[in-house]
Amino acid sequence: MKQSKWIWHPGDFELYHSMRLHNRRTKFGVYYPPMWRIDAPHSNVLLYRRIDLEKPETITVYANTKDASFLVNNVRHVLGETVTLEPGRNFIKLAGYKESGFPAFYCVGDSFASDETWKIGSWGARDLPAGTNDMYTELSDNPEVFKFSYERVFPISVENVTGGKLYDFGKETFGKIILENVKPENTSCTIICGESREEALDPANAIVHLDTEVVNGSFASITVAFRYVFVPDSLENYDLFADYEYLPLEDKGAFRSDDERINKIWDVAAYTLHLNAREGFFDGIKRDRWVWGGDAYQSYFVNYYLMNDNDIVRRTQRILRGAEPMTMHINTISDYTFYWIAAIWEYYFHTGDMKFVRSIYPQMLTTMDFVLARLDADGLYEKRRGDWVFVDWSTHFDKDSGPICAEQMLLCHAYGCMAKCAALMEDHENVTKFEALASDINAKINARYWDAEKNAFIDDYKTGNRNVTRHANIFALLYDLTSEEKKAKIIEHVIKNPEIPAITTPYFEFFELDAMCHIGDYQYMTDMLHSYWGGMLDQGATTFWEEYFPEKSRVENYAMYNQPYDKSLCHAWGASPIYLLGKYALGVRPTSPAYATYEVKPNLMCFGEFEGKVPALDGIISVKMNKDSVTVLSELDGGTLVLGDKTYPIEKNKTLCVKL
Repeated sequence: MKQSKWIWHPGDFELYHSMRLHNRRTKFGVYYPPMWRIDAPHSNVLLYRRIDLEKPETITVYANTKDASFLVNNVRHVLGETVTLEPGRNFIKLAGYKESGFPAFYCVGDSFASDETWKIGSWGARDLPAGTNDMYTELSDNPEVFKFSYERVFPISVENVTGGKLYDFGKETFGKIILENVKPENTSCTIICGESREEALDPANAIVHLDTEVVNGSFASITVAFRYVFVPDSLENYDLFADYEYLPLEDKGAFRSDDERINKIWDVAAYTLHLNAREGFFDGIKRDRWVWGGDAYQSYFVNYYLMNDNDIVRRTQRILRGAEPMTMHINTISDYTFYWIAAIWEYYFHTGDMKFVRSIYPQMLTTMDFVLARLDADGLYEKRRGDWVFVDWSTHFDKDSGPICAEQMLLCHAYGCMAKCAALMEDHENVTKFEALASDINAKINARYWDAEKNAFIDDYKTGNRNVTRHANIFALLYDLTSEEKKAKIIEHVIKNPEIPAITTPYFEFFELDAMCHIGDYQYMTDMLHSYWGGMLDQGATTFWEEYFPEKSRVENYAMYNQPYDKSLCHAWGASPIYLLGKYALGVRPTSPAYATYEVKPNLMCFGEFEGKVPALDGIISVKMNKDSVTVLSELDGGTLVLGDKTYPIEKNKTLCVKL
């Protein structure tokens, strides 16, 4: 028999788990709702398959709901019944209803084994392949339960403090706090968790409160973020440990150098991403535990250089987009909608997954319809009621009054990516449309936002303030939106100008450092890795933070939103050093989709030597470099080693060593 998978209405798996994860946040023990619409999966589903058989076969159909049946050539059957199919044309329909959760089917057979070859009957809309996921291939699997793995972990120390005991697990963790062997007379207490020692010892301000209910001498919490756990003295004589909850994603990328500080940064960045790699890519594991478009966008790039897990990218994109109709920007943030479009092209470029692009292309079109309907009369994006113009956490923007430059640049980039995806779909009309839109808005950006006196792009040409921040100017470099002459002026008058306010978030450092490496200024990146990410390590970070101010003390850096511990100390957007080192130190990047051709352009930067590897879809590319030589061993054809003005072909599975 052919291997079966659970199948469902496409997108329902992601909608259901999005619904659950976005509605379980609490703060100080109170439900904290998301700021955007959360869509539910379909309550009923119709799936079908039509095949001409050459010989008899059998099929047995199961479902995760009792309100289901199936038709074999217009004869209805009950679940669990084995039906013999005769040679010739056979047409099978599956129909189910589930009031909570989402209906799913599992068909045991050969030609009719349930998988993505089944189609969804969409009652007049476009029929698409059924939804599936390779995690759910056994009849005993339940697609409404997300498949995490667990590892038991124990505190590395316990400290008697005023009023109780403080347990230190040694590093940031996401899991379930467990108490066992509790005396019968101890029935409940409130446990406080903290990403920092200070937070765990401050019940009035700590975000995570666990009200225990001890049953038969034991207690297991919901999944929470913690490093420190405070248990009051009211609970006595118990064993405390935790079950670390994670996805077993393999690190396929690696980097090691003679700089131990950078090695530590790589390791902490990798652990940060793993903690936030769940149903989708989370922003952070303590405060929000939500899927945010900007955080996810950067996580994709890090993923391509570390785990190269395509399924989590696809899941995250579907979670972010939700269901039709689109009535607000993704996470209410306009820039996140533009990133969502760009991410699909960039996903294809790294993976060559045409099937995913084809499946989500209709939603790309309706997303762009939504965007175009909200532009001003001149075709620029301007904030509308309900929109959040984010760009970055910064108090220096001139961004609340008119169409700001950074948003137009992101929109221009989204237009370009949309045109490329339309070309993949052979949708020539939309190729022409979005190429023209990209060209038009690019011309307006350079005509209206460039300030010749300041030698920079200003935030908003309408206010008259002529305010300059780094953000739009970084996008101009990164997305190649202006002339080489203007780029040189931006580097001198903005990027290297200490009077322009510095970036304070790892989030936007991703873009700044990517842009600087893009133009060949590698020293800027290595200096920032040492001082900025290294500065977090110096303040005791075991995962990277949402925001960091080098001039502030460790405890001062924990504060955000006017709360002493509201800052996320494990934030996915802090993991970007992996992407930057893989792309610019190891120098590996695809030059055509799915690494059909690729470039290895290593740069020794501040290192005496390094070695590492980058995962592609069909194999690993390994690179070593020191002051004397470069060595490349790749499992892929199509590569070129670039050293200065010289190039060398990389042959599959053959070591290439070039003396410097």
